[in-house]
Formats: sequence, C-alpha cells, structure tokens
Amino acid sequence: MKTTAPHISLMAAIVLAASSAGLGQAAMRVTAPPVSPLLHLVAADCNAIGRAEAARNGGQLRRAVAVQRGGRTICQIVYTVPGKGGKPPRRVQRNIPAG
Repeated sequence: MKTTAPHISLMAAIVLAASSAGLGQAAMRVTAPPVSPLLHLVAADCNAIGRAEAARNGGQLRRAVAVQRGGRTICQIVYTVPGKGGKPPRRVQRNIPAG
C-alpha cells in the first residue's frame, strides 16, 4: 500500500530535478518589488495625520491609507471613538488632504 500522496511525490521529483540542475537556490529566491521612497513618506504622513485626528477627537486610530483622487493625495482615516452611555465604540471615517 502506498502511503505518500501522489502530489507530494510529484513535488519531491520537481524539487530534486531543479536542485540537480543547479537551479535550486536561484528558483527558490524571492525578492520584493521595489517601492518608491515617496510612497513611504506619504504613508508615514497619513499615519501621523490619522493619529493626530483621532487624538483630537478622543479616539483611537484604526487605519490610515493614502489614496490618489483627481491628481491629489488624500488620506483615508478610520478611527473609533468611545460610545456614550454604555454604547459600543463609534467608527468614524474621514478623508483628509495629505501634506
């Protein structure tokens, strides 16, 4: 009785063939795509803007995302504010111009 699933045997054969052909390490290497430094700067600004906006309203930041609209960068900010009278926290979403 065969105990190994057929797809596992096939994968093992492919990995063995790739490693014996000298492609083992090259085929397994994965690199992240390049990201513009400007994107990091805008994302950091949106995060800071979101934290400031949430703190100004007594809330806690949940999400801050930079979005392009009409050629301008907008920060989509989502934060929660404590509910009044024992009610659950209220979710607030705002769009604020970046920079």
